[in-house]
Parts: sequence; structure tokens; C-alpha cells
Amino acid sequence: MSDSLFNTPLQIINIGIGDFAETLRQQDVPVVEVEWQPPAGGDANLVEILKQTDGSRELAEKIDAANQEAVERILASQPRVVDVAPAAQALGLAGRIILHAGPPISWERMCGPQKRAVLGAIRFEGWAGDNESAEALVESAQVTLSPNHRYRAVGPMTGIISPSMPVLVVQNETFGNYGFSTFNEGRGNTLWFGICDDATLERLRWMRDTLAPAVKAALHHGGPLNVFDIVAQGLQMGDECHARSAASTSLLVKTLMPPMLDAGVSSRTVADIIRFMANNNHFFLNFTMAAVKATMDAANGIPDSTLVTAMSRNGVDFMLRVSGLGDEWVVAPVSPMDEAVYYTGYSVADAAGDIGDSAIIETCGLGGMAIAGAPTIAAFVGGTLADEIAAVEQLRLITVAAHQKFSLPAMNSANTPLGIDLRRVVESRIVPFITTGVLHETSPTVGQIGTGVARVPVALFERALAALAHQWGLATSLPRPESVKLEPVKVASA
Repeated sequence: MSDSLFNTPLQIINIGIGDFAETLRQQDVPVVEVEWQPPAGGDANLVEILKQTDGSRELAEKIDAANQEAVERILASQPRVVDVAPAAQALGLAGRIILHAGPPISWERMCGPQKRAVLGAIRFEGWAGDNESAEALVESAQVTLSPNHRYRAVGPMTGIISPSMPVLVVQNETFGNYGFSTFNEGRGNTLWFGICDDATLERLRWMRDTLAPAVKAALHHGGPLNVFDIVAQGLQMGDECHARSAASTSLLVKTLMPPMLDAGVSSRTVADIIRFMANNNHFFLNFTMAAVKATMDAANGIPDSTLVTAMSRNGVDFMLRVSGLGDEWVVAPVSPMDEAVYYTGYSVADAAGDIGDSAIIETCGLGGMAIAGAPTIAAFVGGTLADEIAAVEQLRLITVAAHQKFSLPAMNSANTPLGIDLRRVVESRIVPFITTGVLHETSPTVGQIGTGVARVPVALFERALAALAHQWGLATSLPRPESVKLEPVKVASA
């Protein structure tokens, strides 16, 4: 026996500490490494909560049933653009109010690009003629700042919505609720990138006075537009519908232009709109965001559900909503933009923090969840299609289902991961990533300086789990975390 043992080639598996494997390699001993870490990062309090949720058959069944209901509501949703209207009318905005992306935040704590965008919106509304006067209005509390999500709205990057800006009115036909977003401004000097000059204001006026009425006319003549039908096609054509919406934007042009012309919009105006959309591959992004907002709101507020229904950030703080917590959002500092691909001359030292309401897209099986549908952005996660596929497969470990309408050609038409379960995130330490852009923190003229991925802070999932543990009455020494209550304002369209 002993001779056989010593004459047999060693087959070694190393679990955990990598130094052990490296020592063997230095001696030319083959070794297979298995990635392993303690559940919940070794936090005994979190491990105990997870054990209790699994150990109680009654609670485990309630959670599974709640999560199944949330998934069914997501899959049953049919978000359609039914109208375009001024934000004041659609959202019921009264007085001088500016909506922004992310959690509630004071003017003093706002990041640079969001501050600059607020000032630009004030000038667009005509409440002030220059930035100094606009800032004085904010500092004297003559302008109210509020999160978009409070008004069932979403906005990319700085996410600014002011009363006279036109918004897409998206109705979830299945459940009757609404979601809203402005039109996307495109690249260059724009509010969503935290820049405002005369050209920015001119573009905003054109969108209000020309683009919005034309799209409204097309919708009224041709009927509502089913957003997810276009998204599903876009995924087949190289989009993941967050960082890349080029194909979806082209499909939108194809869909909107005939009814726009039939409605009597002048050919010159239609030509201008086509040129604008052709130069803005992100134009469809806001359609996707409003549709996902209407979808995920329908899946929110299901008691005992551990599924994430929204994620949003403002460059300083990141907030996360879980279905079982209703309108209670947990908040943590945003992650640094240290995984982005920066334009020449810029680095993470120049960047504002992770920003925008668009992270809600990842909760619905798109964006990072669908990154293998967009080979052109493979650099975000390693550089190859294989890296993208591996990233999607890893995300399946923290989700409970797949979106039956969204499939990925590069993965044999597999459906995208759906239903982020905070328990799986806490246990595995695998966090969702968001495909996004990066804005300059201090420059009033630069705007976007990079693009890539941002990670959701794991602390958000830990805090949400602790909040649910208290709600379930589980034994835990963790305090109930502070949270933000964002009860939606009853909007005019709803």
C-alpha cells in the first residue's frame, strides 16, 4: 500500500488560501485551485440570518412564493409608450422643483456634474439668467430638489427633470402603473453629462418645441409603442440596452417615422429628427429606462420577497430597493469608478462617483445581465466575448430566474438572468455590475471621460437583509439599518 501511494502521481486540490497552491507549483506539483470564501464574508451575524431563513421551512416557503410572484409580475409586464407630455403635467410638478437621479441629497453634498446640471435646468426654465443667480436660488431654498423615483420617473447619469421638459409617458398595460423619463440628449455638452452652455439650452428647447410634439403625434396616430418588443430585437443585433442601444435606436427610427409622417409632421422636421437620432446611439436608452421602471414598480411591495426592484445612484450615495421592503430604500456610499475604461488623459482621480437611475435596467435582465449580447463592449469585463459570457454565467448564481423575452445569440439564445436575490449576493459576495459611463467631477466643459462597469456596494445587500430580518422577527444582534422612505407622489398620469 505504501509503495503504491508514493509511486502514484499526486492529484492535489487546493481550497481557499492561494499561497498553498503557489508553494506546490514552485515544486512543479500540479494543483487545481477551487475558489472558496466563508459565506457572507465570514460575518457571523449575516450567516445566522441566512441560516434562519433556510432553517425555517415556513419562512423559506413564504420567501420562495413571494419571489416567484415578483418574477411572474415582471414577466407579465407590458410597458408601452402611450404619450409625451411636459413633466409639470405628467408628473404633477408644482412650482420651482428639479428632479435628479439617485437618493435624496442636499445641495452641499451633491457631486459636481449633478450640481452643474441643476443649474442648467434652472436656466432652461428661465428662473435665472446665469449660474450664479441659479445657485443663489438653490441655496436660498427657492428651488426644491427631489429624487426622480419619488415621482415614478428615472433619468440617466445626472438624471435631471424640470417642469417644462417633455417626458415619455410609459404605461404598464398589464398592471396599469406608469413610468417616466425625459428624452436622451445625446453626446456633447448636455445636462445628463453635467454640462450646460448656450448649445445645451438650444438643444433642450428644440427637444421641447420640435422633437416632443412630433413623437407625440406619431404615438397618437400610430398607437402605443411596445418598448420590450424593440429591446428583444436589439439584443439580437448587438445591444445590451444600457451602455449600447445603437440597434434599438435604429429600430425606433424605423418604427416611429412612418406614423410621424402620416400624422402630418413636416418632412424637414422628420429629417432633422432622423439626423438627431442617427447621431445619438443612446436615444433609446431613456425608453428602456422608463419601461423598466414601470415593470419593476409592478413587482415591488410583495411581502417577504428578497428580489431587488431598483438601484439608483447620485455620484455620492447609492440606494437599493427590495420588493419585500416596499418604499423603504437602503443607502450606502457609491463605489469608486476604478473598473472603467478611461479616455486618454483621464483617470479615476478625475471621476465623479457612480451616478444615474439607469442601474434599474440591470434588475430587469438587461445591461450587465445581458452584456454577452454586445461584443463591442467586451473591454468592460476583460476584452473578449468569452469574458462576457463568463460574467453573465456568474450573475446567474445570484438570480432566481431568466427573462423569457430577452435572449443572447452568443450564448445559444439563452435567456438573460433575472431576479437578483439579495440572500444570494450576501452569501456569495458576487455583486451585480452596471454598464455605465463616467463623468468629470470638476470640469464645467469636459463631460464624459470614460465608460465601463460599476459594482453595486455589497453593504447595500447586507443592510437590506438586516432590515428584512427585523421585519421577519428573526433573532439578530444587527441593528435595523437606517433607510430612506420614498413614497411615490400620486402623479397626474396615474
